[in-house]
Amino acid sequence: MHRIIKCVMVFFISVAFLTGCVHHSFWDSDQKVSDDILEKIIEGINNKDEDVIKELFSEYAIENSESFDADVQSMFDFIDGNIVSYEESSPAGSFESSDRNYKIKKISSYYYVSTATDKYFFQIDNYSKNTLEPEKQGVKSLIIVKAEDRLKVYDGNEKILFDGEEEIDRYGVYIPDIY
Repeated sequence: MHRIIKCVMVFFISVAFLTGCVHHSFWDSDQKVSDDILEKIIEGINNKDEDVIKELFSEYAIENSESFDADVQSMFDFIDGNIVSYEESSPAGSFESSDRNYKIKKISSYYYVSTATDKYFFQIDNYSKNTLEPEKQGVKSLIIVKAEDRLKVYDGNEKILFDGEEEIDRYGVYIPDIY
């Protein structure tokens, strides 16, 4: 009887330990990666440091952006003052694809970011993993609008993220011409 109790206790402790570890690493991934990227973006904005911003973006995103350096400068001009806080607009979502030869993971995250005078909406698309096309690993796009214009990002008539029903493939920093 003593042996059965020991085995049952070992089993439950093992299950609790394994479940705890898997649970932590699973939940830690998408949101933690997204928060870390946002915090680096905020650091770059607050310090007006183009290099901090550029380091986050994939080589492919920088090359395919219409004017990456000018867009980063426009972002610095658009954000009124230093960012003092942020909160999730909705939880980060991810898409994964893999086989024996490659792994791709794209995380989309959504935040409200506040300065002393304004509130903004940030949408960040980030390839946290891309072994098929390593030059695409990193932030693909950062779309910024004022918080009250958040829904315009998804309005096909505004041509920010969609043109009608079709998604527009954005790269780099994008602030729409609605201001």
